[in-house]
Amino acid sequence: MLCPYCEYGMVLRAYIKDTDKKIYICEECDTVWEEIISDETGVGFAKYMEKIGRCGSWDEIEVI
Repeated sequence: MLCPYCEYGMVLRAYIKDTDKKIYICEECDTVWEEIISDETGVGFAKYMEKIGRCGSWDEIEVI
């Protein structure tokens, strides 16, 4: 599915390593969703990772 924010990147399913959290993330603009994917529910990757106490590196996630 195309990202509803940037309309360019693909939305990928991923999980955050060492946790049970699963997310959706745009490969282009790094917008993150936990569940419903829309242009009203996403948050930036760095902000999301900071909120859960992580540094915000793509090394911390695994695309599934």
